[in-house]
Amino acid sequence: MSDLVETFRQDAEDAVRIVSGLLRRGEGGEVFRERRRRVSWTATEAGLLAPAFAEERGTAVRLRRGRESLLVARDGDGPEALREAVREASRRGGGSPFLKSRGLGRESAGAEVPGGDEEERAAQLGAALHRALPDPRGISLTLRVTRVTVSRAVVTARELVTCGTVRRLEAAGLLRRAHAARPFAFQTSAPWAPALDALARALADAARPVPAHRVAEGPVDVVFSPGAASVFWHEAVGHPLEAGGGERGSVLTRVPRAAVAPPGVTVTADPTRGDLPGHYLADDEGTPARPVALLTDGCVDGQVTDRRAAGGASNGHARCGDFRRPPRPRLSNLVVSAGRASREELLEACGNGLYVREISAGHADPESGRFTLFVESADLVRRGALGAPLGPFVLTSDVLTALRHLHAESGDVTHPASGLGLCVKGGEGVAVGGASPAILIRGLTAVRGRP
Repeated sequence: MSDLVETFRQDAEDAVRIVSGLLRRGEGGEVFRERRRRVSWTATEAGLLAPAFAEERGTAVRLRRGRESLLVARDGDGPEALREAVREASRRGGGSPFLKSRGLGRESAGAEVPGGDEEERAAQLGAALHRALPDPRGISLTLRVTRVTVSRAVVTARELVTCGTVRRLEAAGLLRRAHAARPFAFQTSAPWAPALDALARALADAARPVPAHRVAEGPVDVVFSPGAASVFWHEAVGHPLEAGGGERGSVLTRVPRAAVAPPGVTVTADPTRGDLPGHYLADDEGTPARPVALLTDGCVDGQVTDRRAAGGASNGHARCGDFRRPPRPRLSNLVVSAGRASREELLEACGNGLYVREISAGHADPESGRFTLFVESADLVRRGALGAPLGPFVLTSDVLTALRHLHAESGDVTHPASGLGLCVKGGEGVAVGGASPAILIRGLTAVRGRP
């Protein structure tokens, strides 16, 4: 898809003219174009199956007048799909756009022919899986590994805005050993070779036997690894600071500028981080991407917005799962400032508690502030040292209490999170990322069991 931006630009002048003619006084809107290509391999403990190729192209016309909105979606991302969508939007909106063509080419059809390097990629992926599971005896593996390429552009009444092309490696499936099974999820935006190395490490960690020790239920102090901390920040701080969360707002939007965390804690939604999965150049309404401070020096500072929530003051976080869905304020990459403590110092400060290595999923209710984290991998902490590994369990608390009990010092190194890749909200998934140091939170509640 290296030439995709130029493909979108071929009819840019005509597309801008059509959108300009469609919008009436008092209306806002844009045309959204998307092309998504997926190359997927199914892996088992016996090896790789042949790859499957899929490509989807789409165009959506969006109109806004006050709180009312209209979306018309059509398959295809070329001139014919644009004209068809505009005609239907005009009919339903009561307008009559001028659609005379300037000799544009025909719509291209069908998926791209797979590149000759896919066979080499399959061999490299097979080698990475072998490194992760050199002796698969006793393990049953069902894994789908997908190389995703998504390109998007927005046509406004003034210009064509390129949202960018994002490539990522995703993996999801199930690992079984004896009578125990665990889900596996992984995502990275790293280049192909480093991505495979990271996948192999994550899969090797996931394939270790499930520990027999069970967590003690009740209040507990918890040290989160950098990857696990990213999930905490995403659920506990990120979601409550997405605009449009309901009439009452969220537990954090109701206390603007309040000090809710220790001084020095800064949390930023940053779609400009190209090394993280939530990266883009412009959001799905065409607003340029920019970092947005959510917490600054421990105080509630802002929230992510779109044009419907903030009008012309949108800060570039309108996102949609695909061209058929309207955009709304969603997180991108959540980046947390580092502190000065080593992991050993955090464990020593914890004393007796838990060290959480991996969180497989999370859930938050922004209005009440309650959140739940599903822990997949953790160790006991005894007298400041790591102890026995633990089987899966759940951690829960509320946002304000957890932030109030956050240890003043966080880890001195910020790491990207490999397990935080896709955020599903209302059945709609968008790519997200995170980078955080290790943190210590006191007084969370541990509950036995899996989700």
